[in-house]
Amino acid sequence: MNRKKIIQILFSNLKYTDEQKDIIVQLEEAKLQWEVAKKYFAVADDPKLIDYAIFREDQCKAKYIYFLVEAKKKGVTIDASYMIEELDAINI
Repeated sequence: MNRKKIIQILFSNLKYTDEQKDIIVQLEEAKLQWEVAKKYFAVADDPKLIDYAIFREDQCKAKYIYFLVEAKKKGVTIDASYMIEELDAINI
């Protein structure tokens, strides 16, 4: 699934402020970084690399949670149910 395309669809269909758009983009980037950090931890085999992987995963998770809290404070809500037909139409 193409995450950038989904964000574009969100922004084209809903009216978000620039601040809300920024939070959504930052939240998505933080989520991707967290996923990468989890994968890195899964393959790390040297004790020093494992320590780094744990640190990095914790850091990415904290950043993701921060942007979740900010999204809630700013009233950002995303209801993806309206996107299903459009996503099917473009074959993502």
